[in-house]
Amino acid sequence: MGRHILAYDTDFERIGQEQKWDIRRRETIGLLFSEPKGIIARTMERNLALFLCLCLAGPTLAQDGNSNAEYFEKLGSLFRQNVEQASPAIVNIRVTRNYRPVARVLIGGNSADESGSGIIATIADEQVILTNRHVIAHVERSAIEILTHDRRILTVRNVISNEEFDIAVIEVEEELHNPARFGNSDLVHTGDIVLAIGNPFGLERSVSMGVVSAVGRRHVPGANNAAPRVDFFQTDAAVNPGSSGGMLLNLRGEVIGILTAIATQGGRHEGVAFVMPINPVVQVAEQLVQTGTVLKAHIGCNFDAAIAPDRRRTLGIDRLVGSQVNRVDADTPAAQSGLQVGDVVLMYNDIEVEDRQHIFHLLRQSEIGKPIVLQINRDGETFDITVTPIAELSR
Repeated sequence: MGRHILAYDTDFERIGQEQKWDIRRRETIGLLFSEPKGIIARTMERNLALFLCLCLAGPTLAQDGNSNAEYFEKLGSLFRQNVEQASPAIVNIRVTRNYRPVARVLIGGNSADESGSGIIATIADEQVILTNRHVIAHVERSAIEILTHDRRILTVRNVISNEEFDIAVIEVEEELHNPARFGNSDLVHTGDIVLAIGNPFGLERSVSMGVVSAVGRRHVPGANNAAPRVDFFQTDAAVNPGSSGGMLLNLRGEVIGILTAIATQGGRHEGVAFVMPINPVVQVAEQLVQTGTVLKAHIGCNFDAAIAPDRRRTLGIDRLVGSQVNRVDADTPAAQSGLQVGDVVLMYNDIEVEDRQHIFHLLRQSEIGKPIVLQINRDGETFDITVTPIAELSR
C-alpha cells in the first residue's frame, strides 16, 4: 500500500552543495492510503483520455485528415493565446528560510532556498502580487526575492497575509505590469478543461493542461483542520513543488483559481491537485489591501465533526445530512437566537446542510448583519430560528 500525504507544493533546494538536492518540504497534515501507481503511466493515461475527449468534440474526420488537423491547430492556437496573455502575470517567488538546530540536521544546512509562484493582480484598485501565505510565511521581507517575466527583480515593500485562508498580498516598490484577468469561479464545473501555470521546481511559467476533476472539495484527503477553509477545486493538471500561488485558467484565459496543494505519496504530481477558487480569494485579498485584516461572519457556536448513527436514528434523520451543535457561546447571536447544544442544523437559508464543513462554508459566504434562517431538529421536532451574524476577526 502506498502512503499519501497532503503537501503544499513549494520547491526546496539544498544550499552549499555542488550537486543541489531537490528537497520536498512535506508539510504533512494527514495520511491517505491507496494503491501506488507509476507516475508516467498515470500521466500517459490522463493525456490519452483528454486527447480522445477532444477528438470526440471535434469535426468528423475527413478522408485526407485536413479538417481534423485544422481543428486541432485552432484548438492549440486558443491554448497558446491564453498562455501568452496570462503568463506574464506569473512571478517567481524565492525565499530563504533559516532553520532551528534540530531542523538543520534534517535539512543538512542552516538554511534552504524555497521557490513558489505569485500572480500580478489588481486588488482594490492597487497593483499587487497575490500568492499563498505558506509560500512566504515566517520569513523577513529581505529574504523574499521576486522575479518577473521580463527578468526584473522586485523590492518588497509590505506583506499582508491571513493564515486561516492561506492568502498573502505582496506590495512592491516598482510598478507592476500585465495584471491577470479574473474569471468567475462560481461558473466552474466538473469536466471543464483548464490550464495550470506556475514555477514547478523553479522552472518559470511552466504550463500544464487538464480538467476540473471536482468542485466543492471541503474534505481534502489528509488535511484534518490544517487546510484553508475554502471549497477547493480538484484538478488533474500537473502541479508540482514550486507551483503554490500559481494560476488555473479557463479557456477564456481568465484566472479561476490559485494552485495551493497536492495529494501525493512521493512529493510529486500524481494527478490530484487542489485549487482555491478565485472569488473567495479576491474577497479576502481586498480586505487585506483595504484594512490589513479579514473579517468573517460569526454566530458563536461550534459543531460536531459527525453525527453518530444512533443519534440520527433517535432524531429520525435517515440521511447523511445536517450538523450537530456541540457548543454555544454566551452572549452571542447563537445564544440569543435560542440555539442549543444537541440541535441539528438541517437547512441554512433554504440550502440543505451536508456536514460541519459545509455549514462553515455557508457562514463564510454570509453577509455580516444579515439575518440567517436555520432549520433545526431538536429532539425529533423540526422548526426554524433566525440568527444574525456579527463580525469576527479572522486570524
